[in-house]
Amino acid sequence: MKQSPQLAQVVRRMAAGVLSRDGFLGADPRPLEEVLDADGSAIAALGTTHEEIAARLREVFDQARAALGTPVRIGERLVAVHHEAMGRIPCPWGGCGVFPKGEVELTDTATGESLSLTALGIHMVGKHGFYNGRGTRYRLEPDAIARLLRQVGG
Repeated sequence: MKQSPQLAQVVRRMAAGVLSRDGFLGADPRPLEEVLDADGSAIAALGTTHEEIAARLREVFDQARAALGTPVRIGERLVAVHHEAMGRIPCPWGGCGVFPKGEVELTDTATGESLSLTALGIHMVGKHGFYNGRGTRYRLEPDAIARLLRQVGG
């Protein structure tokens, strides 16, 4: 299937060195459409939506950011820490605005499993159903998100 001109432009913006040093797809060899379809199927199989996942991640992100770098306990086993960074980054889809840099590291203290959340990453999950390519630093694996968010409750 031929890629639409709009999606081709998104893929160009996702390349390493365009909007971010490492890019958004990393070494993931799959076409963007396949990445979106696979993650969409995984989220549907978990019985949730991209918007619901993004809303939960935003709550965690906002709690950690409000603590100004102090670790915050979220639920019984999760700890979130916000790491400030200067600057802003636009969404590779274009027309969505710019997002502050900085990240929240969310860790399950019982298992050691962790993931890194960014404002842009949360936006891309909720608006575009995009969780980054496999192997990228900010990849949010749907099953890992589900495991961690189960610890939050709700």
